[in-house]
Amino acid sequence: MNEVTADEIARVSLFEGLPAEDLTALAAVASRRRLGDGEALFEQGQPARTLHVVVQGGLVLRTEADGRSVIVESLRPGDLVGWSAMREGAVTLSTARATGSTEVIAIPIDTIVDLAAGGSRESARLIRRIVGLAARHLEASWNQLLQKGSEGVISGG
Repeated sequence: MNEVTADEIARVSLFEGLPAEDLTALAAVASRRRLGDGEALFEQGQPARTLHVVVQGGLVLRTEADGRSVIVESLRPGDLVGWSAMREGAVTLSTARATGSTEVIAIPIDTIVDLAAGGSRESARLIRRIVGLAARHLEASWNQLLQKGSEGVISGG
């Protein structure tokens, strides 16, 4: 079964508690992708237009700068990647590669933004969750910057 269901979308922390019609709309545009070990989900510098939810397996995010490659995050089932695609002109800041057999659900960012812009109580809740996600990543980056000996390596966001 490759179809993404509203029940699967409802289990994603970002979308928990949203009305059934919103979950159905998200499921209708979502797709499932299976990756083999080491296969890239996306490459650094590509346009970012999709939120991915890890369903099984995992992903490692690695960024390259000045000839140096650094692992910035490891993702497990339930984790989200790509939420920062909500900014204008977004490009991916890292490369995501599967660790083992991995499955993700891909949801176009435009659909999520449209849902958040709806003006309802549920859309306001979604906006708060998105901002909360960004704030948690910012806080993790800040805490890592403050760790002695960890200068130059950011893995929280």
